[in-house]
Amino acid sequence: MNKNEDTNVFLLMLSVISICGGLLLTNVFIYSPIIGWLVAIFCLITNFIYKEEQLKYKKRED
Repeated sequence: MNKNEDTNVFLLMLSVISICGGLLLTNVFIYSPIIGWLVAIFCLITNFIYKEEQLKYKKRED
């Protein structure tokens, strides 16, 4: 895998970890699932924007 794919996988895994972490910390902090989902949505949006920029750059390169 190259650097670009590593970043995409990292952001996807971070979103999954934030959802799971938020659900696991429900007994500690009541709003942790909401925070986990918001962080996951932010990571997924960031991943989408990053991937779109990769595709634009690849089209310009061809």
